[in-house]
Amino acid sequence: MSFLFGRRRSSDGSSDATSTTHNNSETLTRTQSHRHTPPKNEHSNGKFRSLFRRQSGNLDIPSTTATQEKGNPAPNEASTPLKARRESSARRQDAKDPRGPPTRVSPTRDSPQPVVPCEPRQPQNLHDLLDYRLEMGCNPKNNAPGASPSPPGKSYLRPKDIKAMLSGAPHFLLEKGRHGRWFPQVVFPWDEQNPIIQHMWDRKPLPHASFTLSTLHAHLPVPDDWVAKGGVPIQFPDWRHRTGVTSRATFDVGIFEVPNMLSHNGKEPGTVGFRHFLELPVADVVRHMGPEKPIHPPSLQQISTMTATAAFDLMEGYNKPYSQCQSGVVYDRHRLICEGPDAWKRIGVRDINLRYLVQRLEHLRNLRHEVLVGRTKKTILDVESPHELYSSLHSHSLCPHPPHEMLERHPQSVKSQIKTLSKVLATPGAWINFSLPEWRFRAGQVLWEACLHGDGDCLNPHSSHDKVPRDILIRSGMERKWLLIQLLLSAELLVRLDAFVRVDMLHDPHGGHITITELREFEKLREGKLNWDLIVVRRFLNSLDITCPPPQSGPSSGSREKPHRFSLFNSFTRRSSLPPVPDLQSAWDCELSSSHVRLQLEGLYVFAENIGWPRLDALKATMALKLGDPNNPVFPTLVVDSKWGREKISKETLLAKEDMYTRSPCRRRVKLHSSGDPQSKSLGWISRSWLSAFVIPGEGISHLLMATILENDAEALAQLGSIANLYGAFIYDQRSWWSKACVVGRVLSCSKGARTCMGWISSDILPRDVNTGELFKRGWLEFAVEEVPQTSSRPRIKHGAKLSIESTPLGIGDITAEAFTLPMENPEPGAALDVKIEALTMSVDDYGPTNGNGITPAEASMSFSIRNSAGVSTTVCFPLKYNVRFVSAHECCPPLGVASRKSDRENSDYQPTRPVSKYTRLPGHPLHISYRYKYVSLDSLSNTPAPQPLSQNAEAAQTPEILVIDARGSRDRETFARAWCAAVGCHAIISRFGGTRVTSCVACSIRQARAIDAMVVIRVSE
Repeated sequence: MSFLFGRRRSSDGSSDATSTTHNNSETLTRTQSHRHTPPKNEHSNGKFRSLFRRQSGNLDIPSTTATQEKGNPAPNEASTPLKARRESSARRQDAKDPRGPPTRVSPTRDSPQPVVPCEPRQPQNLHDLLDYRLEMGCNPKNNAPGASPSPPGKSYLRPKDIKAMLSGAPHFLLEKGRHGRWFPQVVFPWDEQNPIIQHMWDRKPLPHASFTLSTLHAHLPVPDDWVAKGGVPIQFPDWRHRTGVTSRATFDVGIFEVPNMLSHNGKEPGTVGFRHFLELPVADVVRHMGPEKPIHPPSLQQISTMTATAAFDLMEGYNKPYSQCQSGVVYDRHRLICEGPDAWKRIGVRDINLRYLVQRLEHLRNLRHEVLVGRTKKTILDVESPHELYSSLHSHSLCPHPPHEMLERHPQSVKSQIKTLSKVLATPGAWINFSLPEWRFRAGQVLWEACLHGDGDCLNPHSSHDKVPRDILIRSGMERKWLLIQLLLSAELLVRLDAFVRVDMLHDPHGGHITITELREFEKLREGKLNWDLIVVRRFLNSLDITCPPPQSGPSSGSREKPHRFSLFNSFTRRSSLPPVPDLQSAWDCELSSSHVRLQLEGLYVFAENIGWPRLDALKATMALKLGDPNNPVFPTLVVDSKWGREKISKETLLAKEDMYTRSPCRRRVKLHSSGDPQSKSLGWISRSWLSAFVIPGEGISHLLMATILENDAEALAQLGSIANLYGAFIYDQRSWWSKACVVGRVLSCSKGARTCMGWISSDILPRDVNTGELFKRGWLEFAVEEVPQTSSRPRIKHGAKLSIESTPLGIGDITAEAFTLPMENPEPGAALDVKIEALTMSVDDYGPTNGNGITPAEASMSFSIRNSAGVSTTVCFPLKYNVRFVSAHECCPPLGVASRKSDRENSDYQPTRPVSKYTRLPGHPLHISYRYKYVSLDSLSNTPAPQPLSQNAEAAQTPEILVIDARGSRDRETFARAWCAAVGCHAIISRFGGTRVTSCVACSIRQARAIDAMVVIRVSE
């Protein structure tokens, strides 16, 4: 298998990994620190990936299908004469590709050509680049015309020997995608035939099948009965026979969550993988900065200066359908919902009949299910013609007669319908923007929280409009209806895009061919918000079933008050002509159910067990009370209470809108559902989001897991309060529970007794007050941190080919025997030090039992006791003030090369008493002298300043040294090293030595540190 739960090996080129070195006189010297000045770096360009793709037979899990952009190589060390060689190599690779050439449609001259879907992979000419580098480095005469002969005393190695010596070493690179994005990759170009590399990762496998909802990246499905406890798989059956897999969707949205959530759980506790770390500076939470500020129509701002006739014409056009879709207006979503259909018409949206909305969504869901699960080639065009699609869309969902700039020459073509839907959904501010990570977490709040919201960017007590009373606004479910309309329009767009690609409609007989200009306009239009609409509606259709009660022949007894209560509202929100079928009176009458409850419940229990949640049996009993039989749980129906819309929310539990959109690294507040009755069967919106599998990809899965446990543990909720800080920590039942977003949790995660799972850490270390020494026994905590100083204006992931050049195993300079050394584990005197954790202390002004919002702000420090071999003890305290990250070193495979031993007595008459082996297996990979490093002992670590990052010294005469900290021997030693990193502000590679599993050698860890611009490597052991 080339993939295993998202991990894949390189797929191009041949391998020389089986070759070994012969009897040479070269000797690999062992040193600790080397100095060399690398040359300036170059950058390479990438090309864009096609928008569409053909249907393939690739397998995927039902809820997470993805492909990534395919780009050109990041590293480019070749000069102009290499271009022809690269192009010929690409042609050879195409000829060798067992998949054959990509299937092509018959587009017109200006039409883009679809390509075979694939994940981003290393360029097909990567081998050419490496071979060229080997040829130039191993043969100095080829470096330049008229170059001087090689200096005496240098032994140049053959490419065959280099490949053997560096076999099993990972190569770190970036691949160029579209929209200026780069994709981190780890490849093994010289180990194609080595099956071991398929299992060499820098991350843990996902512990349960339900956790795959966190990502859009392509990966093999996790088997249904796969369970990992403490990172150790319990069962590993053949996934092909145990998991129902589906086909991929035809239309490739081409976006993914950033950072990569497959790489969120590193091999080492509290760490992330290579891909996740590099994507943090360009994460979605950084790129999408909160909601847009509402902007009124520019022309309306000048109406007071216009003549009466001009003003009248302007106002008449202002209220026409579609007039405000792309007019420069940024809507206030709350106000738009409250103003009702009169305002919706301006962006082209009808007051959709709720019963039709439900039936249409369910129809599209069934069609999609038939295509993906039944593996049929049916599309929406096999059920409805383009004319029928147009008539249905504009008679039920959108207003008729869109403007000519939307329809162009063929108003009823599928292409025109796609353009119209895209324009409506892209109206700024009118809809929920799922490109914001906050809304990906809170999507379920609008679907399942019917009462007045106490937090988030939802309708609040002050959102009501003059025309609609507040209680009617809430109880009619207007906000829920608006979200369902958004999902319906997104589903309509999705099935048209799938059909457009499936039936080769790049040349649409009804609408003409699609041109490059039109394709670029659509790419620009769907960037961000519209792309995520498609992702969310796919997850909605995969996870939820939507139904509504059948129409009644007449009003039932005892229900007269309800129609009377909505009669005034209906007069403002319904058209004068009644629909053929009586409409639902409230959006809360739309029932959402799910068939994934059992799988999601199992995932919740796996998470609770892995982090050591107390009284797990009581939690299971509570869930059985609410869901029924654990073997056949039923998603409970949402019951609308007559009191909803009339509740009073206390100021202590009311969170402002700013709390939702805060970019604080230590604060993510949310209000948990609390019924106040341990025997209540009600479920909060967070619990319903998780149990229904309506989980949008991203970090929100960690929040949903922990918040679902808290909502359904009455005792924990009573002690901690209903306001949670999901970026902080809480103390409960004699243990501390830490979000992985909190640097204190990342430091504690490697300590003895700590347990980690899916972004949460539990520890038996409780914080104390720094002044009184009193334990903090319960409540939520918030630890203020500072960001690590950045010395470069560009994130490392934007450096392109520079990353690959600065981390290549071949180094910078000549490739000679003298240029490579073999780093060894440092037998430092500090290895005899005895390091113990003394305390985790907090500096707070005042704290006590939970009151108000129950969250205590604090600053954290960790103190350690260090005793040397003479028995002298000292105490060291580190303030945990920087938001540093720890990255798992990527595993490597021991090289095939051997080192020859040249004895000093070979020329003497001395005869050994026993045979001496002439060759020794290499314990690790050699390291080029262009990589400088030095060992730092633990006893001197407290006085060691933070190393200078590579980017700050790019022009210096010498590249900076990477610090290698030997923390082997105990978990407290590793915790000590991590605490020092958090105190001085430097990211670190966590590199494991020895043990029962594949590890990383010192050389590969140093190169990875150079790749991510981290200047510290911490060596640990079991």
